Amino acid sequence: MYQRNPMRHPNFLDTTSSLLSLFLFITILVTSQIPLGCTGQAHSSNFTCIESERQALLQFRDSLIDESNRLSSWIGEDCCSWDGISCNKVIGHVVKLDLCNSEQLGFEFYSHWYHCRSCLAGDHLSPSLVNLTILRHLDLSLNNFSGIRIPTFLGLLKDLRYLNLSNAGFVGEVPHHLGNLSHLRYLDIGVALRRIIQNKLTSNDLEWVARLSSLETLSLNSVDLSGAQDVFRAINMLPLLKALDLEGCGLTVPHLLHVNSTSLSSLDLSANQFINPTIPPWLRNLTGLQDLNLRFCYLGGEVHDTFEQMTSLVKLDLYGNRFDTSTLKCICNISSLTSLQMSENNLQGSIPSEIGQLRKLTRLYLFFNELNGTIPSSLWELTKLQTLEVDRNSLTGVLSEHHFVKLRELNSLYISYNFLSLHVSSSWVPPFQLRHITMDSIETGPQFPNWLRTQKEIEVLFMQNVSISDAIPSWFGVHFNYLKALDLSRNNLEGSLKSFATAVADVDKEAIKIESLYLSYNRFTGSIPEDLCRLKTLMVLDLSNNHLSGSIPLCLGNLRHLVALSLSDNNLCGQIPSSLGNLEELGTLHLSGNKFDGKLPSSMQNLIRLQILDLGENGIKDIIPVWIGERLSDLKFLRLESNNFRGGIPDKFCQLLHLQVLNLAHNNLSGFIPHCFNNFTMMVSREAASADLLMINYFELRLLNLKGGRELEYSKNLLSVKSIILSANNLVGEIPDEIMDLVGLQIFNLSKNHLNGRIPQKIGNLKQLETLDLSMNELNGEIPPSLSGLNSLSSLNLSYNKLSGPIPSGNQLQTLTDPSIYEGNIGLCGKPLNSCPADELPTENGRTHS
Repeated sequence: MYQRNPMRHPNFLDTTSSLLSLFLFITILVTSQIPLGCTGQAHSSNFTCIESERQALLQFRDSLIDESNRLSSWIGEDCCSWDGISCNKVIGHVVKLDLCNSEQLGFEFYSHWYHCRSCLAGDHLSPSLVNLTILRHLDLSLNNFSGIRIPTFLGLLKDLRYLNLSNAGFVGEVPHHLGNLSHLRYLDIGVALRRIIQNKLTSNDLEWVARLSSLETLSLNSVDLSGAQDVFRAINMLPLLKALDLEGCGLTVPHLLHVNSTSLSSLDLSANQFINPTIPPWLRNLTGLQDLNLRFCYLGGEVHDTFEQMTSLVKLDLYGNRFDTSTLKCICNISSLTSLQMSENNLQGSIPSEIGQLRKLTRLYLFFNELNGTIPSSLWELTKLQTLEVDRNSLTGVLSEHHFVKLRELNSLYISYNFLSLHVSSSWVPPFQLRHITMDSIETGPQFPNWLRTQKEIEVLFMQNVSISDAIPSWFGVHFNYLKALDLSRNNLEGSLKSFATAVADVDKEAIKIESLYLSYNRFTGSIPEDLCRLKTLMVLDLSNNHLSGSIPLCLGNLRHLVALSLSDNNLCGQIPSSLGNLEELGTLHLSGNKFDGKLPSSMQNLIRLQILDLGENGIKDIIPVWIGERLSDLKFLRLESNNFRGGIPDKFCQLLHLQVLNLAHNNLSGFIPHCFNNFTMMVSREAASADLLMINYFELRLLNLKGGRELEYSKNLLSVKSIILSANNLVGEIPDEIMDLVGLQIFNLSKNHLNGRIPQKIGNLKQLETLDLSMNELNGEIPPSLSGLNSLSSLNLSYNKLSGPIPSGNQLQTLTDPSIYEGNIGLCGKPLNSCPADELPTENGRTHS
């Protein structure tokens, strides 16, 4: 509404100085209102800022590392016009410093490989900020100050109303000096999901929080509070608190609690431990609560009328608990609910028809449960529904056009991995515009779904294994102006990729920013289109398991954001182009199962973030480069199997401390096995690899299964596999005793070499060993009795050596009764071969039978 300007009033010029002072005070308040989150590039001024504050900002800038030159505007006399700076329009003081990094960083699966160039960094922050005497707003979130503590000088910024340090890499104890900020209304020092850099903070005493009497929003997400005794007492001292985030703080939440905060509207206690595994009764006292998050608290049991008492509840998140379908029925009585998250619970049977009572529901998440039967008709009556996620259940039935008639506001549909099918006419025009579509393993074929042509806002389209046997239509790609992720793998798509790539690249230039493209396990032919190189924001490209031919386009090296590239199992040929060495963000590279020859380009040593390198089944002729061990220090999975590598195994491999899968089988390697293999720390550990290898779910890395001579795909449990496979080479010498230190090893294959000497006596140290193949060597002496102590051993082959003496008996060895695993050793005796002479009895656990 228009308001008259008091400056236009004829008597205003005669007001006293006290009124002018009041006006200035009000102006300061108005111009320093507190927004939430990243607010972009804030600046305001038509005049030169205060010189002392300009100098303070320059000193602060000089303490930062600004790789992407985000602060390039910080020049000249007028600091109020610099990006991220806002000044009071009357008195010229800096009131706002917003350096939040707002760059979109892609999908969480790939973030661990992504180097944040747009992040401000530094090993310290200049205390010059204390010279910004009336600073009200400070935002340093989503940057990378990894390894430094939150500066104590922030406690001197007494006028701060807003402080956001989330996801900026701060570590250590939270300084109690923050408690001096008595005017603070908003404080966030936590972390957020799907971000690269996270804080790692602790606080053993929250007394400082109790002094923030003006606080309305407090986020301590993932701050370690396990050592703090006064958490809830301190929070109860905040009378104005409206939003509280204590996710993943290591808290033990009491079942009974006096709650003093009647103003609370948002509460997040997710990923903490509750003393009692049922809903605490004090929650019902929070009558004004609108948003409640209890995900991953392992709660279950009876809820009685707890939720029904929370009549203001709008958003309820119970993801990852143990609630059953009866709880879901109770929740259906909360008429105010607009968002319900009950994924990964103990929901069994049918979706209750009572779901239709939630007339205001806009988001429904029920994925990863054990729901079955058809989707109730009442669900299709939820006219305000925007997001429906029921994937990974056992739902059945045929979905047709009439099911979606009333879902005009639907924009996200997740129905993957059910026993559903979607049968609609080729002329169907849905009443909605979807942004996210995932319907993997849902029958939609055999024709390419024509209704997708009407969906102009698609960002994510996952239609893996949907029984399409067709070519990608000419309109595909042209219509999708917002596409970020596309998965059409495991269908029977055919033809050339050229027209598709051209269409997608033309649109990408104008609008869309594709980040991931999965087209594996189809029947595409022809060469890899160079138009794919125009997708500058591409982070994942998977064209594996097709019939593509020709060489790798040199221009793929221009995709500087690429973190995963899989071209395996095609008919590609020629040398691996040196341009791939430009992909410095690459974390996984799969080129196996092609016809590549020549040498490895030395430029590949620039791929210092590689964790997975699979070059198996090609014709590469080279020595194994020393730089693999010297430069690729993050490698966890290395597979060079079935090539023409020659020479020795470099001792520099022992610098690969994180290596957990090494497969050099079927080459022409010679020389000795390095004794320093016990440096492979991950093979000593029994722990699985870190979660940053979630991308393995998309890219299979094959390991030789010697039990049946087949190759198994370990895509689902590869994080835990520890393996050394050096078979079918020309290696000589003894098996190094040091390898027996790798107590986490599961697969050990040295077959078909020229190894001699004895099997190490300490072979029994490898308690996790499942597969052992030492066949077709020149090993001699007795089989160590400790071998019988390998209780996990399911596949053993010691055939065709020069072993002698009794075969150890007992324990797991008694289950390995195939005599062929010992054949070709004429000096061996005992079960399952012939009986031993009386003076040469077999042993069990190192003891000789008498």
